[in-house]
Amino acid sequence: MPLNFFSPKPGRFGVMPVAITVQPTFGTLAAGTVVHNLGAYPVKAFISKISIAAGTFPTAATSIAATLQKKPSGTAVPLTSAIDINDQTAATAVQGSFLTTITEANQTLNPGETLQLSVVTTGAVSVQPADVTVTVELLVEE
Repeated sequence: MPLNFFSPKPGRFGVMPVAITVQPTFGTLAAGTVVHNLGAYPVKAFISKISIAAGTFPTAATSIAATLQKKPSGTAVPLTSAIDINDQTAATAVQGSFLTTITEANQTLNPGETLQLSVVTTGAVSVQPADVTVTVELLVEE
């Protein structure tokens, strides 16, 4: 049966949107950098969007910033500018924006590559995160 109600937007024809949703375990957040593995996808896909939501966003004295990165076999490649998750409104998604210098090759997730969320905290943390969910939309190309 055809899905008559579904019509992809221009630029999304010929791809299937898939959401990877992960609830990373933050534990006790402190000053420094923590990298969370968001997983992989078995076929070639274009990394389209990222959003972060939480029951309680963390609060630090200075800043807490998250960056989506792709991890090929070597060094991790940053994909987004810093996403401010410090003291955000609970249960409201924070959207990430891709770097203006990103290439199509960098934004393509190939089999064997993984996605990571790098969280950099500066200053003492007064409120710990709870119920954090990270969603990355992939556009499957194959």
